[in-house]
Amino acid sequence: MIDRINKNEERLDKILANIKELNTAIDHFKENKKDLIQLKRYYGSKAWFKDKELYEKGRIKHIKAGVLSEDAVWDMLDEIDAMKAKIKKI
Repeated sequence: MIDRINKNEERLDKILANIKELNTAIDHFKENKKDLIQLKRYYGSKAWFKDKELYEKGRIKHIKAGVLSEDAVWDMLDEIDAMKAKIKKI
């Protein structure tokens, strides 16, 4: 009986810690919602295509430019959709 209580107490503690971590992650995600909206507007826009062309021609150098790849932002948005689906299943 004591073992059963201890085991379930461990489970409770672990799940509560998971919930706290998830809530913190969700709060951080919500804090960046404006950035997400702006990034979605930029991706595929006229400005994005212009920036991509200049980068590919070597006129923009020595910067991190993953945002100009075909897949980085697309994959990020797909990842968000996958997380939404996971949350719905829970």
